[in-house]
Amino acid sequence: MFQWRTFVLAKDVEHPEHCQDAWGSDPSRGIAVVADGVSSAIFSRPWAEILVRAVLADPPYPSDPAGFSQWLASCRAQWEATIDTENLTWYQAPKMAEGAFSTLLWVRLFPTDQTGRCNAHVFAIGDSCLFHFRDGALLRTFPLENSAQLEAAPIVLGSRDLGRDHLMQFAGVEIDCLDGDLMILCSDAIAEWTLRTYEAGETIDWSRYWSIPDKDWAAEITALRESRAMAYDDSTLVMLHVTSEGEIPPGAEPADSRAKEPDTPTLTRKWWNPFGRRDS
Repeated sequence: MFQWRTFVLAKDVEHPEHCQDAWGSDPSRGIAVVADGVSSAIFSRPWAEILVRAVLADPPYPSDPAGFSQWLASCRAQWEATIDTENLTWYQAPKMAEGAFSTLLWVRLFPTDQTGRCNAHVFAIGDSCLFHFRDGALLRTFPLENSAQLEAAPIVLGSRDLGRDHLMQFAGVEIDCLDGDLMILCSDAIAEWTLRTYEAGETIDWSRYWSIPDKDWAAEITALRESRAMAYDDSTLVMLHVTSEGEIPPGAEPADSRAKEPDTPTLTRKWWNPFGRRDS
């Protein structure tokens, strides 16, 4: 249902293994997901990766509280199982009470006819963002609409039930897509730069990113950081090109997800349900 390409640059370029972002895609089922682990918490990278894998395996519907509660409980159990609690350092042990935190954004496309038209269901908690383009024009930003909204601390998904799940609320939206549309999923550093660029009346030539080498993209992000046009933070960009069979942008190739097994050791009843149904 789409072709995709992913770019990633860690906050500390000398230590990419410390990147807290996770991402993944299943083009055959029309699913793509991005999660941004909170670096100040403990073991947020494996938590973000667990969330991504869980979405790819069985996309939840936050509008179904009971079903989502079970899905989240399973993710939390997996996170607990990754941690060697017997060998935590003196500074790690106190943080275990709070656990890990991450944003979560995913999209799932459903075909509606034989002409390439499809319907996108998007859910998000936190400040990872989706941008929808058609013929180079920005049609929608989600869940944030302007860069000022990034100044507030985002609501995030926790790896432990702290009795505050009722405060977490997902945003949801349904978007009509056409063959050739472009969707950008990204973590907050890319999102803020994108929003500020378009708010300044400028545009971004996303099409060229299909063919440039990863090192060239990394050099651009590094330059933006050094000029203070972009925040020094883990930066993840996932590009989705909605396409009919055989039609792909030049240079577009499927990429590997970084939702692998971790190498280190909330449920609201106020869901906004913009769809009023659960698709099978």
